[in-house]
Amino acid sequence: MTDLRLFDLNLLVAFDALMTERNVTRAAQRIRIGQPAMSYALSRLRDLFGDELFMRASGTMQPTPRALELAGPIGGILADIRSSIWADRTFRPEIAETVFHMGATDYAEVAVLPDVLALVRSVAPNVRLVVTAIGDDRVTTMLESGTIDVAIGYFPGPGDAHRGEVLFHEEFDCLYDANACGVTAPLSLATYLKLPHIVMSLCEELTVGIDAALTQRALDRFVVLTTPHFLTIPFLLRGLAAVAAVPRRLARNCAIFAGLEVSPMPFPMNGFEVSMRWHQRTETDPANSWLRRLVRDVARSKR
Repeated sequence: MTDLRLFDLNLLVAFDALMTERNVTRAAQRIRIGQPAMSYALSRLRDLFGDELFMRASGTMQPTPRALELAGPIGGILADIRSSIWADRTFRPEIAETVFHMGATDYAEVAVLPDVLALVRSVAPNVRLVVTAIGDDRVTTMLESGTIDVAIGYFPGPGDAHRGEVLFHEEFDCLYDANACGVTAPLSLATYLKLPHIVMSLCEELTVGIDAALTQRALDRFVVLTTPHFLTIPFLLRGLAAVAAVPRRLARNCAIFAGLEVSPMPFPMNGFEVSMRWHQRTETDPANSWLRRLVRDVARSKR
């Protein structure tokens, strides 16, 4: 079809919803039409492009190669239309009643969110935040589905459909119970290696990046426990003669509340980048842009 007068642009909206939700019912709900109307739109799309576009597999509608080819151009067309029509929209935080859905690692919840919440309360008293626990394995799916508006944490994997930026660089410190260990800061390398270790690991392994750094120096340590959560470590350390390497901002906060000691790492170790990610479809959304600026301002104060 080359005559645009005969083309229904609403079909592009339906296609975009199907690409995002991978489910006819949820896609219909997303653009506020009935399921029969969405099924009819899918039928028209298939006739228009001469392709099945979406095939049912494992309980979801998986896009065909042709649908994946169309996703970028159609998404770009819709983004251009939205930005043109609503270019003059403004987000007024002082009167907004928006509910933002934020994904955060447990580290980010401690290191970033308290200041984000304080700033939101001061400039946008009716705005609310819903925080969801995330990991690198879930952030792509949650951003694509619209489950979360932004994600904050350490994300080493690629995100082709994402926009993102580094908020700040984080280093590691040692955290331990000085009374239980019978030592004070700073820890020597010998003391560090002598103590049992508690490790945060998402892969259920006893060895992590620190162990590779120690191996290069022909050194070794004894890991007594691994946990997938940084926030459990302070409670595990209290009253225990053991040490853990945790992100610096988390270590300092936990030392205050848990009565623990913080010491610099006794050997050089690489830190990591704390980043913010969002989906490209929300790049120009006024509300999402405001939230990202607010998070960026908080992060700037932590550099």
